[in-house]
Amino acid sequence: MTHKCKVLVVGGGVMGASVAWHLTKAGAAVTLIDSGPGSTPSATAASFGWVGGSASTPSDDPVAFALRLHALDEFKRLERDWGLLPVTVRGALLWGATTDETADLIAEHLAAGSKIVSLSGQQLRQKEPLLVAPPDLAAWAPDDFALEPTDLARCFIQAARAEGASVLSGTVQAVLYAQGRAKGVELQGQSIYADKVVLANGYGAVALAAGIGVDLAIEQQPAVLMRFDAGKNVIQHLLCAQDLELRPGKEAGLMSALDYPQQGEAGLQALADETCQAIAQLLQLPVPPRLHSIEVGFRPMTLSKLPLCGPIGAVEDLFAVIAHPGVILAPLLGKRAVQAVLAS
Repeated sequence: MTHKCKVLVVGGGVMGASVAWHLTKAGAAVTLIDSGPGSTPSATAASFGWVGGSASTPSDDPVAFALRLHALDEFKRLERDWGLLPVTVRGALLWGATTDETADLIAEHLAAGSKIVSLSGQQLRQKEPLLVAPPDLAAWAPDDFALEPTDLARCFIQAARAEGASVLSGTVQAVLYAQGRAKGVELQGQSIYADKVVLANGYGAVALAAGIGVDLAIEQQPAVLMRFDAGKNVIQHLLCAQDLELRPGKEAGLMSALDYPQQGEAGLQALADETCQAIAQLLQLPVPPRLHSIEVGFRPMTLSKLPLCGPIGAVEDLFAVIAHPGVILAPLLGKRAVQAVLAS
């Protein structure tokens, strides 16, 4: 009988769930550990869910941008394996403060290999009838889409379970370590043993790795996700314009991704008020939308800006898979984790 490598994957967000499914599908005996209900919300829960290359500027980080374009192909693979993905909306519309700025944006994306189309103001109006004052030029990214990150994580977990993975809930307190090797984890006072341990729990991996002398060069960067009450079909696509990132919600309403205010938590209400007014000015709404909720997510960012996917430190059988943007990169890094973990 072929021995199955026993792997513990820590982290039930989209990254850990992807790693668990890919490893299970490759033949490993996987146990995924999710922090469970009532715990601190993961970065996945507060993610905007925009999948595509158009939301970033190629010249800001050419290596990261090329990686994102490569990662998009992996979603096509998921659709072949699973069928439908939890996609809320397809297609993104973008424009800058001036026509020249938009033209430069389009030219830069085309040079970098993005699938981008120029739209006139009339064409833009056809796609988004409620825009108050469509610009003369906009960029259309037909292959970009938005999905529900927590639903994507659930899809990975369900697929992993269907392949034979186990799922446990609880807080991992430490990595078990002996004779230079990771042996498992301590889960709420219980020792869970395995051949290999994968930390895919974002910034939470820092403390677990530090507990056995491994330093992870990762920091947290906060971001804000706001949900607004609004009727269905207020907008039809992803929009990035006038300092706003908007998309339709899963059932109805609107979602917006924003930078965390400099004033910290004290500035959230003012940011919400400003965003409500900006949405009303962008769209033909009789009154500004009502704020439904505010979530602050802490994105795990490697100091190198490159994904972490492989062994960490001098500890054998200990791995980490951590990156931003996690939703975009999760399918690609889950696939890469198979080689990194099972071939070592």
